[in-house]
Amino acid sequence: MDSITQGLLGAAVAQVIVRNGGPRVWLYGAVGGMAADLDILIRSADPLVALTYHRHFTHSLLFVPVGGVLSALPWVARAKHRAQAKTIVAATTVGYATHALLDAFTSYGTQLWWPLANTRVAWDWIAIVDPLFSVPLAIGVVLAARRLRARPAALALAWCAVYMGLGGLQHARAVNAAKQLATDRGHASGPIEIEAFPHVLSNVVWRTTYRHDGRIYADWVRTPWFSAVQPHEGESVARATEASLPASVRDNPATLHAFRTFRWFARGWIAFDPNDPSALGDLRYGAGLGSASSMWTLTLAPDSEEPVAFSRHTNSGQLKERWNAIWAE
Repeated sequence: MDSITQGLLGAAVAQVIVRNGGPRVWLYGAVGGMAADLDILIRSADPLVALTYHRHFTHSLLFVPVGGVLSALPWVARAKHRAQAKTIVAATTVGYATHALLDAFTSYGTQLWWPLANTRVAWDWIAIVDPLFSVPLAIGVVLAARRLRARPAALALAWCAVYMGLGGLQHARAVNAAKQLATDRGHASGPIEIEAFPHVLSNVVWRTTYRHDGRIYADWVRTPWFSAVQPHEGESVARATEASLPASVRDNPATLHAFRTFRWFARGWIAFDPNDPSALGDLRYGAGLGSASSMWTLTLAPDSEEPVAFSRHTNSGQLKERWNAIWAE
């Protein structure tokens, strides 16, 4: 999720678990909770480096002890904090441990099992930004810090657990709606893969995708908490495969490697943009609710000076569309 929420979760868990941490335990936990995202500093002229190494080794469960110690260094490296070194390391480590697990509940993909596997784990239960998760967490952390009591933080964590469970229920409702759309189209007779991805700000609007007969179908579903699910048909597009690539892209080592990396990053949900046949889109993130175009694309142009280029396509209209969908009657 966003780094602020990651810090809040790390702070709350440290407040609850490290009871002898003193008035600054929330700070140690918050730093640990945010530290894994320092991988965004890994940069290169190759646009795929950032995609490859964000949520990579720093987000591995096996890296947690290392990350916890590194997060504590700003304090334990100073003589005046050495007496509290064990407590500080404990707080930063439990904070660090929350980061990758929370990210795994989103759709981006997190390499929890690195170096044992490079699978991008994504449970798709919560959006990257969700105020109903983050704001109660912030209130709990602030109250716990002011009162020097763990109870407000514990209550906030309880709410987060309940809300995450609600996200799982909402996800299941969205997937079932997507299955019904596939059935209505006559696509449910064969094996199909269906996924649902929460839109930003809530767990009420979901983008769903499924594969059938070489195409990806992108729809969207509204899942009000207290009323019936509302499925909406979207667009479809031919799925991009290595065999479907132009010969010039397959024959160029840079563009072929870029295609394979992007396919791995997007968990196979890739297609060439209907409006730009050189732009490969990640259909987990649509330019519109049920659009076959993506919010971000990888352009493969082997004969140009820049054979691989990554672009983002966002505008205020997209956010307005999602906001209206959340509050639609």
